[in-house]
Amino acid sequence: MKRVVLSEIDLTFGKVESPKGFEIDRSKIKNDIISSYIQKKRISENKKDYSYHDYEVPFSQPLQWLQDYLRDHFRLEYNKTLVLKQNIGLVLEKKQRSFTRNLVEPLDLLHAPDYTCIYGVDIDDEEELELVILYDDNRRVNRTWHINLHNNEYVIFPSIQKFFINESKSSKLQTLLISSYEYI
Repeated sequence: MKRVVLSEIDLTFGKVESPKGFEIDRSKIKNDIISSYIQKKRISENKKDYSYHDYEVPFSQPLQWLQDYLRDHFRLEYNKTLVLKQNIGLVLEKKQRSFTRNLVEPLDLLHAPDYTCIYGVDIDDEEELELVILYDDNRRVNRTWHINLHNNEYVIFPSIQKFFINESKSSKLQTLLISSYEYI
């Protein structure tokens, strides 16, 4: 008997393990996202667009180090090089959850990202914040995978997968970085 896998959904997750003294300054990334949030520097000004609630993330050295870390570790582990397409800041207030969505524009698959990364910039670890990824497993449709989000941890998955962040129970702002990538 022979078996060939034609398709699979791969999830990669872990903690950013920087050498002591070279930790990524998450407070700088958080401050940049919160600043865009306060100044309403949205990805889209269209109120009917999902990205109306997404915020710009300006370039910074800590952000670049994070992107370098993810790219290098992904290449070492899976022999694929991630090329950044976009960074999005997501801020959740108490009792707020994100939209169910993916980062793929169905009418422009040629330019669609291959992978999405959710990174915990500043999450209240006292209260659970959960990423839910929706997927189909052949005829078993509408399945979900749940993973708790924590500070300095990431989840990478195919951009075609729909996802959302469950309702925040914390009274403090939950700050996340969403990045999209192509791979080569």
